Amino acid sequence: EKEEERRIIREAVEKLEDRERLIIEMRFGLFGRREMTQKDVAIELGISQSYISRLEKKIISQLREEIENKI
Repeated sequence: EKEEERRIIREAVEKLEDRERLIIEMRFGLFGRREMTQKDVAIELGISQSYISRLEKKIISQLREEIENKI
């Protein structure tokens, strides 16, 4: 069952736009990346931390909707 959950999450993340996927991978340490703070992600991408926060909320909402549609 856990493997199925991982597959669903992986597929949902893969459907994101490139920048959105990168932000989520960096923030949560997905797919072999190290977990980073919003501040670190903002510095790495050259954008503000508040913008990262807004994007993260939007992306998580998209992921939640995609995952709920699969379950």
